[in-house]
Amino acid sequence: MPRKKPPSRIVVQRSRNNVKRRLVSVLPALESRLALAECVRYGAYSKHKYKPDAYGLAPYAGMDVDRTYCDAHASFGKESASRIPALLRRAVMLGLWSEQHVGEVPSLLWTVDESGWVFELRMTNVAQAQYHGYPLLSGDAFAKRVLARVAEVCRAQENPAAQDPDLRAAIVAAETFYR
Repeated sequence: MPRKKPPSRIVVQRSRNNVKRRLVSVLPALESRLALAECVRYGAYSKHKYKPDAYGLAPYAGMDVDRTYCDAHASFGKESASRIPALLRRAVMLGLWSEQHVGEVPSLLWTVDESGWVFELRMTNVAQAQYHGYPLLSGDAFAKRVLARVAEVCRAQENPAAQDPDLRAAIVAAETFYR
């Protein structure tokens, strides 16, 4: 008796709007933000580079169709790398951390660039508090949550994040982009 071919699997396309992403409900204390700002680092990751060889990275071997590229989508190329430490510090000082932690550090951070892009930063190496980042596309609803938190934090009294000279330009550009 011949066997029947099983029915085709229905593959549901992944959505960038991941409901598991959550900002901390309460702004972390200034001491916590300052301590984290001193230890966070960036490490490039080929998954989010359209041309990883330009960064000295091996091509990404995974089959992930739902990814964004810093260099292709956000025009954040190798020449922009010098801005990364300031963007990491901005993320931390604004308290743009995830509820989820890996050890002592948040598993996700978010930051706003002067170009108007919101970047999500994921943990790459826990022991070194190292993150890699990628841009959130204009259709990603979570970017609006990040921008709402930024506005809320900037209204707070005595906020060291408000001393960031480029923050106002970043907010205006991001609000226009994610409208």
